[in-house]
Amino acid sequence: MNIGIVAAKEHSKRLPNKNILSLNGCPMFWHSVRPLLESDMVKKVYVATDSSYIKEYCEERNVSVIWRSKNAAIDEDKLINILRYAHYCIDEECDTITTIMANCPGHTSEDVDKAILLLKNKSLREVRSFNTEGEESGLMVFSKKVMKTNSDISYYIGCTTDDVKEIHDCEDLDQDQLLKGRI
Repeated sequence: MNIGIVAAKEHSKRLPNKNILSLNGCPMFWHSVRPLLESDMVKKVYVATDSSYIKEYCEERNVSVIWRSKNAAIDEDKLINILRYAHYCIDEECDTITTIMANCPGHTSEDVDKAILLLKNKSLREVRSFNTEGEESGLMVFSKKVMKTNSDISYYIGCTTDDVKEIHDCEDLDQDQLLKGRI
């Protein structure tokens, strides 16, 4: 089974309330949840958060929430550690964990399915997306082997390309992407 997990924290130092910033009528983090929900290959989606707002938003839309208490949510946490925490909180066995970083709007369900198929067809341990400028763009698929080890990266990695960009501050809000209707 393939599951999706989006880590969406409450606070952001560079752009306050970044993950709940409204883009095209919904919070930024939801642009990362939606492609996972719409994917043909992802069977269950979870949001790992320490935000009451994000928790309520997800629950109103029947998306499962993994609560990260304040002592399990620090800014310096590596994403892989958050995903492992969420993985161990889930009671279901899974083959892959797919995530889209909460500050990377613009991915599609097709992007998600393509990344999962790449991982499975090439027997990789992880797949990451990169934009056309060579910057990581926030879509990642991990095998269960990666979740069960303490390594930070894999030696069996694949990549896909897209035109998505991470949002860290106001200057990163790409008006061009907004106009294209991607976010």
